[in-house]
Amino acid sequence: MYSGINASSSRRSLRRTPHHKKHSHAHHVDSRSSLVGLSNKERLLNFCRIFCHCVRRVIFGSSDGYDAEYDDFDVQVVHYKPSNLDELCHLTQYSREEIKLIYRGFKQECPSGVVDEETFKELYGQFYPLGDAGPFAGYIFATFDRDEDGHVTFDQFIQGMSTISRGTLQEKARWVFNLYDINGSGKVTKGNLRDVVSAVYQLLGAHAKPSSDEFATKEHVDRMFNKFDLNRNGEITFAEFMQVCETDPRIQRSMALFDTIL
Repeated sequence: MYSGINASSSRRSLRRTPHHKKHSHAHHVDSRSSLVGLSNKERLLNFCRIFCHCVRRVIFGSSDGYDAEYDDFDVQVVHYKPSNLDELCHLTQYSREEIKLIYRGFKQECPSGVVDEETFKELYGQFYPLGDAGPFAGYIFATFDRDEDGHVTFDQFIQGMSTISRGTLQEKARWVFNLYDINGSGKVTKGNLRDVVSAVYQLLGAHAKPSSDEFATKEHVDRMFNKFDLNRNGEITFAEFMQVCETDPRIQRSMALFDTIL
């Protein structure tokens, strides 16, 4: 489907050390009125900013065929051409107008039609200038890069964002679980949790609350792991993860923060 892209690397290697890869290249919003007057690029950045905030909220559990109407698809020659609009509407929970808005902003940031990991990290880094967004952005990137080729196409991006923002509780929980499962093994270890939580603290930098010292990180990881490792065997399965999500109102409220309207 994605001809012209060399699928040479595996998700296992992509996820394990996201901050060493060498590939080339806010607040919750619930009203359309808040985006009136924004450019397409600003809309995409605003959407991504909401996404960043919600991922942090979930981890920490607290606040801190061609369609002629899809006119921007053929404005310029790109290396990758997205699926047609009807197909994307079918594959996502977005309307035609929402997909157009997201695509126009995506294309402004990524004229080739795909985004590589370094560009993704740069975009993420705009929201956290006082921290190091690279490691955490690498983990996020891996959840979108489903075919493990080091690039995210618009189709992958829009389907991933649809799952995160409009999916069911189980679909959102699966995405968050995959974020923690940085080795792609189908299970989450305490080491996996420590890597992701540490990356979030690096992301926040001086704004991290609680502070990002080693003790705070360990305490947070221990608390999370004990909550989800129901059978106390030293690893978390998706079944265990989902069981906790279904019975914990605070987690459900955090997941609900992903529900956004462009």
